[in-house]
Amino acid sequence: MAQPDILYISNERRTIIHEEEIRGAPDLIVEILSPSTVGYDRTYKRTLYARHGVKEYWLVDPEEETIEVLTLGKRGYRQAALYRENQTLESPLLAGLTISLGEVF
Repeated sequence: MAQPDILYISNERRTIIHEEEIRGAPDLIVEILSPSTVGYDRTYKRTLYARHGVKEYWLVDPEEETIEVLTLGKRGYRQAALYRENQTLESPLLAGLTISLGEVF
């Protein structure tokens, strides 16, 4: 069982949240990459999350100071955007959510 660093479940889907587990796919998962997990997060978890229907997957790379946003399509994830430096992240899934990378890194 994979455990994401951060996950988001919309209010409309809150019924998948139970006392000791989540029974269903979160809407969004965020993984913070590290040298020891980067391969696992980019391959195994990416495949696993796509298979289970996670709509959006973010890969945060503290060393490169980037956030890669992946969105789920019929053939798995595709890169929606790669944010760097002082750019502002906009989530395809969460309308109105913006994150300034200058404040993150």
